[in-house]
Amino acid sequence: MADDLTLGIDFGTSAVKVVALAADGTVAAQASRSYETYKPAADRAEQEPQDWWDALCAATHEMMAALDPACVVAAGLSGQLNGVVLVDANGVVLGRSHIWLDQRCTRETAELRQFHADALAVTSSPISPIAVLPKLQWLKRHEPERIGAASRVFQVKDYILWRLTGALATDANEASATSLMDLGRRAWDDRLVELAGIDAAQLCPILPASRMAGRVTPAAASQTGLPVGLGVAPGAGDTGALGVGCGAFATGTVAVTLGTAGHVVASVPNRPQGIAPGLWRMAHVAPDRELWLGLIPAGGLSIAWLRRIGRGFGGRDLDFSDLERLAQDVPPGSDGAVFLPFLEGAGTPWNDPARLAGYGGLSVAHEAGHLVRAVYEGVAFNVRACLERFEQEGVVLDRVHLAEGGAQSPLWCQIIADALGRDVHVVAERDTSAIGAAILARAATGTDDLDSVIARSVRIARVHRPDPAARDAIQASLALFARQAGAF
Repeated sequence: MADDLTLGIDFGTSAVKVVALAADGTVAAQASRSYETYKPAADRAEQEPQDWWDALCAATHEMMAALDPACVVAAGLSGQLNGVVLVDANGVVLGRSHIWLDQRCTRETAELRQFHADALAVTSSPISPIAVLPKLQWLKRHEPERIGAASRVFQVKDYILWRLTGALATDANEASATSLMDLGRRAWDDRLVELAGIDAAQLCPILPASRMAGRVTPAAASQTGLPVGLGVAPGAGDTGALGVGCGAFATGTVAVTLGTAGHVVASVPNRPQGIAPGLWRMAHVAPDRELWLGLIPAGGLSIAWLRRIGRGFGGRDLDFSDLERLAQDVPPGSDGAVFLPFLEGAGTPWNDPARLAGYGGLSVAHEAGHLVRAVYEGVAFNVRACLERFEQEGVVLDRVHLAEGGAQSPLWCQIIADALGRDVHVVAERDTSAIGAAILARAATGTDDLDSVIARSVRIARVHRPDPAARDAIQASLALFARQAGAF
């Protein structure tokens, strides 16, 4: 029917976001709730799975209060990749999740690179401390009792799927990020699972992203307010879902999202096995294509950090309007000030989690606005480095879509267009991973094909074109950035 709705539920790094998507591609309602990241040490990042569930319950109750439950026909999931959730045979969660930002397994990652490169080749991606495989090895080495008691090893959205429906399922996009999946076969790899110190039976079966995996149980319905029996699709990891929600499904469109992390994703026809250094090759939500990822670990986080720094001077966090006001009077190129956005290590193209952020080129003539604009420009230059790395591998990039938190800043959008030297199309809806999950849920109902749902659901709000007057200053600043960051 024309007024039916599908829900998209996305568990990001800092919050769960829920959207209700109408059949015509418009958003009928949305809600969100945040949760905490615990940092017991500089290299650690943990979250409580119960916090995710509590946030979901609050958000879905708010959402359903605004909707006719009879109109909600399906739900799809999305979530931050590589968050390890261990559950025992009684369904009890065994401690906090080590999320993707956790870097404590650098030793295990180095050992995997040195001794197991041949086994890792089937993943077609470089091994990183972000991934599940070295995280499980760390647990095996340092907390053997905990991992020994685990009956199931979930990732974030798949744990939520299990809580909602009792079903055990993941999708190929999520699985391909773990360094445990053979990308060509889209199946768990026995050698890599053995290296992780677990059994394949502890992992979820890999299902299509847009196939119903289970239905909301009465117990879950009573807690979440979702309809009993609502079909739930596995959806995709946040990269796959944002690719769908931003239109990076057809060849030629690259999507840039600036949430906590920055993701640069492009759809690529399936290729033979092999690593593209500095990039992550992942399964897309359709079996005939891959999703290639360029990662900026502290994309939007760089702006959040900058806002927090202001607390030490003014007694409160700066808001975005403060940053815009400070930066807007500074000329392109920030008068030579450069920022390296490596607050959580360097992603694409360097793939170096030990790299640190920093300012360069500063003099007594620089003021607060220069520091702000240099952060905007530093992230934009990292986006350009990602695109150049794609093109070095022969990936066709005809059109740039920009979305999520960073896209709400017209100044930052313009800086990105200037840094790329390309038109930037800003996606109207902000929560693109949640939108992508809702699109996948729509496809799972069998009433429409994925291409047509994407076509009517991905809308462009505005276009930013490169400013010719900024070109020379931006090119000079880009050259300074490249020298300090290492040529790309």
